[in-house]
Amino acid sequence: MAHLLEVRWLWRRIFTYAATALNSAGIASVIWRLSDAGALKWIGLALVGANVALATLYLAGATVTDWAKLAAAARKAEP
Repeated sequence: MAHLLEVRWLWRRIFTYAATALNSAGIASVIWRLSDAGALKWIGLALVGANVALATLYLAGATVTDWAKLAAAARKAEP
């Protein structure tokens, strides 16, 4: 049986790596131009939060696919 691309993690991997690289490049350009320590603290925390969100999406994608299959099977089985 052919596996879906999402289950093989290919597209999630490409999306996560590209988004992390763009996120890091954007933050690096802001840090390069900014000298306010308070603002840098919040930007750093935002970067950590964004990377946590990306990692969660990367790892949870297969589980969400499985949940969708279970929900579809449950709807089919209802009388």
